[in-house]
Amino acid sequence: MADAVLAFSFLALVLTKAADFWTTLRYVGPEAECNPLARMLFQRFGFIGGLLVVALTWGMIVAMAYGYAWWLGGSLERWVTALTGLLIAGVQWDAARFNATGRSSCVTRKALMLYHGWRRMWRAR
Repeated sequence: MADAVLAFSFLALVLTKAADFWTTLRYVGPEAECNPLARMLFQRFGFIGGLLVVALTWGMIVAMAYGYAWWLGGSLERWVTALTGLLIAGVQWDAARFNATGRSSCVTRKALMLYHGWRRMWRAR
């Protein structure tokens, strides 16, 4: 059972990240990106290059986490990885939906609130 949930979680994570990238490309663009790390990468490598760096970094992290859970981890590691992946997939889906529609949810409102607080903190320095 844990293997099936882990595989489903991996698929959900990949598909929702693809939706997030696609909606960022189509609706957001480099000038409206809220993620400061992504904006920095866009400035350094261009919009497409920055998205590729983000995608490769994300892919390596996911591959390491799921690879460990699948081949080296026990049942507990598989369940924790799968459930964490499903949670992240939900957030990624919500981000893609927000990118495409502009309609916020409690998740996107909380993320924007945290971002603006972080931004004020860094500007006050």
